[in-house]
Amino acid sequence: MNVSHMNKLCQAIVPALTPSLHKGQAGRICIVGGCQEYTGAPYFAAISALRLGADLVHVMCTPEAANPIKSYSPDLMVLPILSRTGANQFNKWLDKTHAMIIGPGLGRDEETMIVATEWIHLAKQKNIPIIIDADGLHLITDNPGIIRGYPDAILTPNVVEFERLFHALTGKPAQKPISDRDLMTVANKLKCAVVCKGAVDKVCCKETLTACSEVGSSRRVGGQGDILAGAMGIFSFWAKNAEPKLEGTPYQTVAAAAASAVVKRANALTFTRQGRSMITSDMVATLPRAFIEVMEVPKK
Repeated sequence: MNVSHMNKLCQAIVPALTPSLHKGQAGRICIVGGCQEYTGAPYFAAISALRLGADLVHVMCTPEAANPIKSYSPDLMVLPILSRTGANQFNKWLDKTHAMIIGPGLGRDEETMIVATEWIHLAKQKNIPIIIDADGLHLITDNPGIIRGYPDAILTPNVVEFERLFHALTGKPAQKPISDRDLMTVANKLKCAVVCKGAVDKVCCKETLTACSEVGSSRRVGGQGDILAGAMGIFSFWAKNAEPKLEGTPYQTVAAAAASAVVKRANALTFTRQGRSMITSDMVATLPRAFIEVMEVPKK
């Protein structure tokens, strides 16, 4: 598929803003992550989803992480329910959720991993997009059956995470650099979409591989993957709703291409201004401009 056609598909998923809309209709996103050690990651995922058009974002974190995350922004709804006793409250909010992102700042505490596994199974029953990133990928590497065969899952590994996942699934080392064949192997074995992040992001879904054409900068400060996860969350909801407009292209592919393009554009724009000193917070501030440049149809 040529670049201009994919760009048109990405633009086609953006819902119109009309006076008849009610709060929540443009997207209610749930972030599962945030622990005592890692509070920035869920914030970046959540604030990015909001900046890119979500109406409401809930962060479901461990009790220790709640106050720090709340202090970062009053725009986020932070629920300290990521524990064995939080399942009933999670179910209550899940009924209203359009897409779930699991992994940013999740940590690897054994009890948290058990709860995260249970919540993934609950979300699968709702047939909503589930974006799995960071420590959520560690969970899938240890137990691929958690997500295998769920078509609305989108996994977003970086190169190291992909190598671990590939070895867990095949017992063999992945090629270096990551080959298209290895990417297709992982997606086919899990029967879901896989986005391998790198200088060129690549998405494999339903045996179709797409390279995302947008180029960012060489600055690789921590937290950019969390921005991508947040973008993927809101765009996956929009793309699933817009499937009839996508001409047979999997909605997961379009959501991933859109998220990659916007985040890479934000990275490039921020680097132009900040250079080597840029940090992830600077990128968040650039997301609105990147969205306009990539996702909005130019006026004639």
